[in-house]
Parts: sequence; C-alpha cells; structure tokens
Amino acid sequence: MANITLAVTKQDEKIKKGPWTLVEDMLLTSYVTIHGAGRWDVLAKEAGLKRNGRNCRLRWVNYLRPNLNHNYITPEEERLIIDLHGRWGN
Repeated sequence: MANITLAVTKQDEKIKKGPWTLVEDMLLTSYVTIHGAGRWDVLAKEAGLKRNGRNCRLRWVNYLRPNLNHNYITPEEERLIIDLHGRWGN
C-alpha cells in the first residue's frame, strides 16, 4: 500500500498547479489548432504541458477556444433568460 501512495505522490509532483502562463496558453492553443481538441490526457503530454488533461480541457473550453464569446449578455438575451427561468425554473 505504501508503494502505491508513493507512486501517486511522485506523479502528482510533476503536475503544475496554479495560474496558467502565456507560454502554456500558446502551447495549448497551437496544439489544439493543429491536432484538434480531445484526448486531453494525451494532448497534455504531447504538447509539453505539465498539466493534467482535465485542466487542459477546462482552460480550452472556458478561456481559449476561438468561438468563445467574451462579451456581456445583451438586453435581449437577458430578457430571454428571465423568461425561460420564469417558465422552467432553475
């Protein structure tokens, strides 16, 4: 049992945590642009990132993908949200 714990601890030391750097964002973006999104664990290793696949996927989906809308919602969208919430709830 101690060997399993030791192996997991050593593996976790290789995973970087904390804020993403501009270089990491560029590596992730260029890799996804060339190879496509998916197989995030493999992508993290092949792109040279010291992050796990889940972190790479979340960074791509929530911050880096080109079709992500960074604008505020419009008044029309706000009215639609309120209307749908009134009809369907949370």
